[in-house]
Amino acid sequence: MRQRDLAALDGHQFLPRALHDVRVVDPSTAVHGVRLASPIVPRRRRGDGLPPDLLVALPAAAVTGAAEKHPAGRVVAVLPPGGMAELVRDVKALAALGVVAVGVDLAPLADSAPYGAVAWQPRSREDLAELRAAAGCPLWLFGVAGAADAEVAAEAGADVVVVGGCLGHRLGAPAAIELLPEVVDAVGGMVTVAAGGSARDGVDVLRYLAVGAELAVVDAERDPADLVAELTYAMRLTGCANLGDVGYDALFAPLFDEA
Repeated sequence: MRQRDLAALDGHQFLPRALHDVRVVDPSTAVHGVRLASPIVPRRRRGDGLPPDLLVALPAAAVTGAAEKHPAGRVVAVLPPGGMAELVRDVKALAALGVVAVGVDLAPLADSAPYGAVAWQPRSREDLAELRAAAGCPLWLFGVAGAADAEVAAEAGADVVVVGGCLGHRLGAPAAIELLPEVVDAVGGMVTVAAGGSARDGVDVLRYLAVGAELAVVDAERDPADLVAELTYAMRLTGCANLGDVGYDALFAPLFDEA
């Protein structure tokens, strides 16, 4: 799936600009009332050593473990899909630790029978609404693979949908950047839409933002400061002073010509 993501990213080409007055770039944003230095949300196994001005997505086990070092108020705690009783219990426990949000990752369901041993436990609109109410804090849905699921998440009260193709990788599902425009059209303004695909650098992050994502959840183990520096460079070279300036017009237009 990573190779498909990267090939799709490379198909979204930027047009550099130098004849503009953008000298200082501000990539900062805010999520759930938390001010962030950039829209990049690292997804890591541990929170050690990350800047305190970023959100970080961590497995729930890392949040509750004694080794966790990142401030809980900057953590999105991510749970695997499971039974409702255990999910309700776990989101309550995580919310009590003061995390900024809890998340449920749908992508592991791709490894249900006959391709793996993960139990097939899809979630309904009612399930998601129950989880959101139990948490009492924002709910993120990771691994959303299309507009239909994004609409269910929005109707259930989810706050963020993280779009990616991993759930359908055995079906030949589209890459994350190909899914994003349809998801944004369906639920943009109702929930925050984040990209959850592969990202080699900050330039790839800007590609996701250009097609409508508001955040980029990146799995790369690179230093987030380097990703932010590359994002700032790409914004400056496309004439974008802040995230509000980022849009389709930064991309090579013929890719989006409907004529």
